[in-house]
Amino acid sequence: MRLEGKFTVDAPPEHCLSRLRDPLWLGKCLPNLSSLELIGDKEFRAVFYLNLAEMAKVAGYLSRIRTDMRFTYMETSPGEVRVAGDGRAVGAKISIDISVRVSSKDDGSVLEWVSIVDLGIIQRLLGEETVRRVADKQIGLLTNCLSEALRKGV
Repeated sequence: MRLEGKFTVDAPPEHCLSRLRDPLWLGKCLPNLSSLELIGDKEFRAVFYLNLAEMAKVAGYLSRIRTDMRFTYMETSPGEVRVAGDGRAVGAKISIDISVRVSSKDDGSVLEWVSIVDLGIIQRLLGEETVRRVADKQIGLLTNCLSEALRKGV
């Protein structure tokens, strides 16, 4: 499944790129993060939960999904950040590949992102529409936090 979007922040591109390349800083904005562990210079492990409570009618007893993933920063162009991750959620193999291109605009930056998500059997069981609703909510929480943190220069 492909997800994409863009948002503008009141921060210079260099600051945005520097922060997005720092997994400890980035972890502060990951919704429902349980733990984040640095593995190497370009790798980290993140455990987080996906909240399915709003779709409990569809998922029944399942209101939160624990997700355990290992992410690697991939080589890219100077104005881009790419992170690829593999892991498991409720025993199923999943993968996420996220690219963010940062460009200058007026006194700030535009962050254009594309994510390719493969949730395997989870996506087939819940359906793409349901998965997109959950993803849209998580993405909204993440981009709002990133916008605020980058704007404040934190």
